[in-house]
Amino acid sequence: MSGHTHDLDMPDGLNLAERIRRLANGRNTIDVAQFQFIGLRDIRAKYGERWLERREKVQQIARDFIAKRIAPEDVMIAGADGFLLVFGAYSGALADAVAQRITTELNTFFVGAPDADPDIRFEARHRSMSVDDFAQAFGEMIADSHKAPPAPKRKALERPLIGYTPVWDSKRGAITTYFVTPLDAETGYPLDWATHHRHADMDELKLKASEEAIRQMVESNQKALIGVAVHVSSLNTQSSLARLYGALAKFDTRLARYRVVRITGVEPGFPRIYLEDIIRTLRVRAPNIAIGLNWTEPDVASVLKLQPAAIGFSLPPGSLGANGPKVDLFARIHAAAELARHQNIPTGIEGDLHPEHAQRFAADGVQHMASWRIWPVETALPSARIWPASKLGGAAPPSESAA
Repeated sequence: MSGHTHDLDMPDGLNLAERIRRLANGRNTIDVAQFQFIGLRDIRAKYGERWLERREKVQQIARDFIAKRIAPEDVMIAGADGFLLVFGAYSGALADAVAQRITTELNTFFVGAPDADPDIRFEARHRSMSVDDFAQAFGEMIADSHKAPPAPKRKALERPLIGYTPVWDSKRGAITTYFVTPLDAETGYPLDWATHHRHADMDELKLKASEEAIRQMVESNQKALIGVAVHVSSLNTQSSLARLYGALAKFDTRLARYRVVRITGVEPGFPRIYLEDIIRTLRVRAPNIAIGLNWTEPDVASVLKLQPAAIGFSLPPGSLGANGPKVDLFARIHAAAELARHQNIPTGIEGDLHPEHAQRFAADGVQHMASWRIWPVETALPSARIWPASKLGGAAPPSESAA
């Protein structure tokens, strides 16, 4: 894979070669995934002289898309026919699952893009390589990285504005929960905190904000549950887990019943023994633990055995659009909701839902839903309120471009 490197997220001025060496330290193998164009020869023939210009645009979009979905320890390198992703956070089957999930979401995104070309598709090929084989295959690419200037050190994460995402309870016909949501100070829209690659920093900020929100709610005689989404990567290392647990340990235990902690970003195949340990640790301070899964998760039953307070699914952009995998998605969510119902565990969904989607999910047994389109983010903490299902009726069908 020929190409060039990008100075992506190199902390403390480390160049790419130094990052790779650190990843390889003490390891026998390195997991890599190659994201490559499908049918590149035919695509080149179709575009002719315009291909170089088109490739640059597609690669920039794909680069930004992938960068938002990888861990801070991962390293991404751009090449002439795609990208090379070197995993620092995952290995083996988990690395393969992450690579395939990113590819599915990337291709779905391109299908729904305004200037989409149905011929542009990527595929991911994951493999575990010995350090020697990796150096032989990609050594030249890595060696060129010394030409890139070191990145400046990150500034300390400043506390963003805090908003509250309403969660509708379809069973009760009410807004019962509000998830703490960092907001972009300039636009007022939810901040895509995953792009910061500092999950633990942002998760700690959100936990502290939730404690303040709960105190405010109780003091003003309001009633609601306050939710916090904590990324599984923040809980899967001893240092960051201890840090977040330390924050929880300072909270008022009398207010714990008002707090919901959702472990989010759990990929298909994530070891259940790790998830069980995380839940056991958190439950001491936060009894209401929900688990956020990828909608393609094939083994929901094993997650339900952990007896979470709820399970949920975050839908990628475009998944409910005209060209998205709607049939498969609805079938999987319905099956998961049925499994969960038999164990009295509610199921949730979040994403770009239209009223028709919400009606369908409610009919399929999904109890909790969040969508900026139907229930916009609140900038001030409100109380729980009645919101009947009848409000979903009479809406126009979603357009292909909107979903």
